Amino acid sequence: MSIKGLKVGIVGGSISGCAAATAFLRIGCDVEVFERSSHGLKDRGSGIDIPKPLCAELEDKGYLPQDYSVCEAKVRWWQFPDGSQNGRRLWTQPSPSVANNWGNLWQALRRLVPDRLYHEGKALEAFDETGETVTVRFADGSRREFDLLVGADGYHSAVRQNLHPEAEPEFADYILWRGNYPEAELEDRSLIEALDREAARLVVPFSDGHSILYMIPGSDGSTSPGKRRVNWGVYAPCPRALTLNGIESEPPGSITAEIFKDLQALLAEHFPPAIAELIGHSPREEVSIQPIYDSVVDTYVGNRTMLIGDAGTLTRPHTASGATKALEDALAIERLGSEICDLPELLLRYNSERCGRARTVSEIGRRIGRAQVVDTPDWGNMTTADFEDLIRSILSGERLYLFGDKV
Repeated sequence: MSIKGLKVGIVGGSISGCAAATAFLRIGCDVEVFERSSHGLKDRGSGIDIPKPLCAELEDKGYLPQDYSVCEAKVRWWQFPDGSQNGRRLWTQPSPSVANNWGNLWQALRRLVPDRLYHEGKALEAFDETGETVTVRFADGSRREFDLLVGADGYHSAVRQNLHPEAEPEFADYILWRGNYPEAELEDRSLIEALDREAARLVVPFSDGHSILYMIPGSDGSTSPGKRRVNWGVYAPCPRALTLNGIESEPPGSITAEIFKDLQALLAEHFPPAIAELIGHSPREEVSIQPIYDSVVDTYVGNRTMLIGDAGTLTRPHTASGATKALEDALAIERLGSEICDLPELLLRYNSERCGRARTVSEIGRRIGRAQVVDTPDWGNMTTADFEDLIRSILSGERLYLFGDKV
């Protein structure tokens, strides 16, 4: 069947769904997007990293506007408590990337999808690949038929569950505390200003975890000092008082005072005071907890189905690859669709390119988790050579943009 004119249904209207819709529209397909939320996607201003070259390519190809706002980073400062306000610098790590505000990135991609093609309040119930079509049933009782169904429905993917019912996400035995807030709320910006001078981010390692802190654009896209947002995360063991609900995150407003004590204890014991203050600025009501899971599959495609982004492979946030995977998947769809005239070949080539790479990144994430959370070294005695050896062992001959061209 010719690619041009295919009726494509996309389940999920977030970053991956909107990017996929744009790719299929550009290769001449008839596209509809189905988002389960009926009240619009919620934006809490969280940070998302992507490689700088990918951002430039997305701008060049019109997926993002030419004036799209990002906060560029060049290095990470690994800071260790030594009694001083900012701590002792253990290592300055090359780490080139650009930080996005989730809401800004989604809105830029969403604007490319005509409203008449984007349907809210349409939760997938089931689908069947039969003969020449995919029959899709939604929770509201409606049914549709497509030539191709794309699962862009994230880590909860119902499409992946149908294709791979045996694939269960695996808990990594630790969690990620997350928060962000307007930079304008800070009274003391001295550490932020020091980071700005070197386009740096902060990492604080401790015995069973580490943290990351960096700036992202404001909700209005502003990247001017004082108008950005401070974005942070702390990887640590699961709080004793927290009972996880599977892969579900604990959203802002759900963290009890008893659970929050664990984060406060970590900041007091393991963090230089100035960094503890920056993270501790987030009130309990605005902090969330994300349990860390992996989910990998052997194939991204069925006869008339395709997975994209986190619906295909769920990687640990250490790799900063969630949005990157989805956007690269979409670019691959557009490129392959312009070269190939046959749907089976498109699925074959897409699966060959994207599934294997995602599995590689997932394994890098697992190695980062082991090295920086589960089985950590004696951070305070690490030399530059020790850090470089650690990164080489994590990458194990592979590449990840966060680590630059050299370790």
